[in-house]
Amino acid sequence: MKNLVRLARVPFLLLLTLCINSCKDIDDTISLPNAEDLIQKDSELFNLLERVTKEEDDPLQDIVCIDFIYPLHLVIYDANLNSIGSVTIIGDDNFSAFLSILQPDQSLSISYPISTTLEDGTEFTVNNNSELKLAIDSCSREDIISYCNGFFCTSSPSITTPCVWKIQYDINGDNRYLSGYFDANVDGTINFYYNGQQYLGSWTFLFVNDEFHININLVGTSQVALDWNIDRKVIIAGDEIIIDNLPKNIHLKKSCQTINTYVIGDVGPAGGIVFYDKGSYSDGWRYAETATADLADFQWGCVTSSITNTQNNNIGKGMYNSGSILNFHDTILNFYTNPSVCDVANNGTVAARETLGYQINGVKDWFLPSHYELLLLYTNLHQQNLGNFSNTVYWSSTENDAATVKTIDFSDGQMYNTSKAPVSGSVKTRCIRYF
Repeated sequence: MKNLVRLARVPFLLLLTLCINSCKDIDDTISLPNAEDLIQKDSELFNLLERVTKEEDDPLQDIVCIDFIYPLHLVIYDANLNSIGSVTIIGDDNFSAFLSILQPDQSLSISYPISTTLEDGTEFTVNNNSELKLAIDSCSREDIISYCNGFFCTSSPSITTPCVWKIQYDINGDNRYLSGYFDANVDGTINFYYNGQQYLGSWTFLFVNDEFHININLVGTSQVALDWNIDRKVIIAGDEIIIDNLPKNIHLKKSCQTINTYVIGDVGPAGGIVFYDKGSYSDGWRYAETATADLADFQWGCVTSSITNTQNNNIGKGMYNSGSILNFHDTILNFYTNPSVCDVANNGTVAARETLGYQINGVKDWFLPSHYELLLLYTNLHQQNLGNFSNTVYWSSTENDAATVKTIDFSDGQMYNTSKAPVSGSVKTRCIRYF
């Protein structure tokens, strides 16, 4: 039986008074929420909250593994996701009664972070809905660590679908190792893969005071190994892990082998068009798909500097090239707002950066194709009248030299070395992704 000493109960009348006083005035400053931030009335999390905050007559039904530290601030939304008020909850009875009067077409969000007390008496900081569900389902720090170990581990005899943890682009995040990925083993060992190199190490989850941390140690004295010898606070958010690395956090996203099979020309999982199948799953992917439309008119980047490690032609190098291009331009002070620091021909746009920030259907792991990946787009799709391409020149992420980039003219398949800052509108941008 799981049970905790509850906080003092507050009369239901007080809840109604709180709701009347706070819900009647709509807070117009509250922006539309993300879907993952909402708690719908028919959701599993809502049902768990009802059970956690309700005193059961049958102690066997009392599943409480946490107790909230009040007050809690909730925002209420209508069916159109417009905020219709907010309420401050100051006890389990208040919370339970409020949940019971929420209308079927309404939803709520909690103002995180909040604090809870686990059954073992320790305090746990909750940062989002995923962590709240985890805290409700777990009764001790050991439970949380055990759950996260299983969540992070991608290699064990019980796992039939291979998965990896990919470093994901974030405009405000640390993107230094974009295209790298982790493969975590059940025995506590870990492999990090970046630019064709494998780095061995170890991993574990642990609590440091009241903060949940991940500890990663890679073997060796290389810069990669030194950068990934970390003990940092983490936030679990769905299938993502956010590593606290201020001023720029690191975002990891779990990516698993698809159970579906695809052929060239099929609609991909992100709604694009499949243009490549390498035959088996490796390096976190098997297939590649392209978006179905070109992006806006962008330059490739600074016309006076060669970028280290961006002259990769091969299939599978597009993400690495794109990350290298992004990181180079991020280090040029004020390039995006004052591109003349590079050259008067530049306008501050970078095609690779725009593809990395592209999102469609909730998918955001796109990038600029390498030269050979671009060639596949031409031969496997455009020549078969697929993909909605134009008969014009397209960017690759493969640099030729300090001033030019490898491109392909989709009108005839000819390959060119094109200026990084060409005539406006003369080169188009199309993004792709691996899965």
